Amino acid sequence: MNSEKSPSVHTPHFKIIRQAIVDRNHAWWGSEISLADDVDLEQLESACTEALHHIHPPCKTLKAVSSAKSHTLLRVGQSALMNDDILKAIIQTARALEYHKHSFTLSLDNPLDALPGPVERRAMVRQLYKLKDQSGITLAYNNYRLDTKPADLLIGLELYDYIKMPFPDSAIRLSLNTRSSLFDRLYDHMLELISAGRICFIADQVEFADSAMLAKNLPFEYFQGGYYSPADCL
Repeated sequence: MNSEKSPSVHTPHFKIIRQAIVDRNHAWWGSEISLADDVDLEQLESACTEALHHIHPPCKTLKAVSSAKSHTLLRVGQSALMNDDILKAIIQTARALEYHKHSFTLSLDNPLDALPGPVERRAMVRQLYKLKDQSGITLAYNNYRLDTKPADLLIGLELYDYIKMPFPDSAIRLSLNTRSSLFDRLYDHMLELISAGRICFIADQVEFADSAMLAKNLPFEYFQGGYYSPADCL
């Protein structure tokens, strides 16, 4: 009889965080779930699976307390688009939420230091359209900045339903201090995108009261950051 025990398989634990998103009246609108740390490609599927486990339709007691529609965002890197198993799990989660009349948004990080090559880019765009064709999924472009150029994008911003902007960035603060027209140009650009694609803007990483007041002067629909609600570890 073989008494040797097979070695236990170590399952990595990923730090998952959740942060609330509010509307212009500071009323709760939804929440975003994301990985707190960078994850390499080998662990990406396990990390996304663990994050998805924290996404489920609210229980009946919570539903009775608030009649507001729940919006859940899952923030992942754009490299996740290349993993079919991750996409299948995301679609299954979105369908489960849709069945309970709750919204699911995939919030995609776009790291400018890791832009894909032409072949990978085309494959990612195909996957984006595959997700867009799902009735229960909306898309958010994460980390849009003033210096974001068309060449930095996988595809035009018109495909997305939401655009998340870290706010305010250094360029906006500088424009206010120097009385430049950058703030006004940003306002006009946001209005153009809203009109052209029915896009909603989310001010992200709003940490202080002066930043919140400044964001209110731009056509942001929703707001996220420590000023409104600290991030919770799940």
